[in-house]
Amino acid sequence: MNNVKFKFSDFNKLWFSFLKSSIGDWLYKLALPLIVLAKTGSAYHAATIYGISFIPWIFFSLIGGSIADTFNKKRILFLGNVVSGILTVLLALFVKQTNLIMWQLYLIVFFLSSIDPLIHPTFQSILPQLTESTELITANAKIQTVDNTLSIVGPLLGGTVIVLFSGVNALWVDAITFFMAAFFITKISIKTPSRGTLSLKKLIKSIKEGASYSFGQKVIFSGSVMFFFSNFALNMFEANFMYYMTRQLKLSVFDASMAMTLAGIGSLTAGFVTPKISRYFSSGRILSVSTMLAGLFTIFLFITNSAWSVGLVLGLISFFGTINVITYFTLRQRTVPSNILGRIVSVTRMVSYASIPIGSWLSGYLISIGTTMKVIVILAGIIRLLAGAGAWLSPLGKEK
Repeated sequence: MNNVKFKFSDFNKLWFSFLKSSIGDWLYKLALPLIVLAKTGSAYHAATIYGISFIPWIFFSLIGGSIADTFNKKRILFLGNVVSGILTVLLALFVKQTNLIMWQLYLIVFFLSSIDPLIHPTFQSILPQLTESTELITANAKIQTVDNTLSIVGPLLGGTVIVLFSGVNALWVDAITFFMAAFFITKISIKTPSRGTLSLKKLIKSIKEGASYSFGQKVIFSGSVMFFFSNFALNMFEANFMYYMTRQLKLSVFDASMAMTLAGIGSLTAGFVTPKISRYFSSGRILSVSTMLAGLFTIFLFITNSAWSVGLVLGLISFFGTINVITYFTLRQRTVPSNILGRIVSVTRMVSYASIPIGSWLSGYLISIGTTMKVIVILAGIIRLLAGAGAWLSPLGKEK
């Protein structure tokens, strides 16, 4: 009994750390594209910035997985948050310039975005050590609830901060949240000792082991392929959301924030629903059906033209998308051995995120040549719908 209480306490500390950094992330998501649009007037640059933030997942995910399975997990998470805070301070200082030099901004965003793929496998692989196996889906739902709740209050609070105090000041707050997250990590008492050093030879061997297991585990790998196409479709719209709301629909930043808040209600609801439906349906069926429904409702964005209608449809999309995430994370944590979990997280994440920069860049390019967002959302919805159908026919869909 004491053991369970001890683990739950450490889980709460991790949860609070995630909460603090997630609050800052919302400010970053809202502030940076608005700063770029205000200074350049270019949807292409705004979408490119968004896409660049995901490129490090392709380069550093595998390294992050090996780091997670080798070194002290608490130390990795602590250093990751501290470095992120320092880089965010640098970003805030840089965007204060009157004229942005875009390649320099791209570089700073790239470095800042490189921290997450290096520490995310550690975050995912430490979770099973902080909770019982039977409680993993509840733990993942609680973690996801942070994102979901902030999807509701984050846009409103972030939009208010940006309107009242400017986007640059929002970045300063983001930096502070990283340092607060690092503080909570230091309070985790569980022991996560290092398993040696990581030379180049060991790193290569470690990556090969993780890749071999990931590609050989058909159910897990099928899920990452499904997310590859789903993320491609999703980010064709998300990369240009602020442009679409403020430039094409002529809505205010507050209206755009309100739409994102409505979307967050769908995500929050999914956090409560997923543990319940997982008792009655297999993970594979939940993942494939929820992806198809997310694609179907993405197409419905074609008929929206107000903050309320966009928010309502986004809420439904977010509801099914959040069910996706919770279910897949839990399936992966339950089926993969703990000594290799960090590397499997890194491989599957790399595969699923590889499409995000492509989708972001493509949508930015299509807008630059005169394509409307209405056309883009229809295309994105069809791709996501087909991704779910493919998952239904794959080994993932047949998973019991």
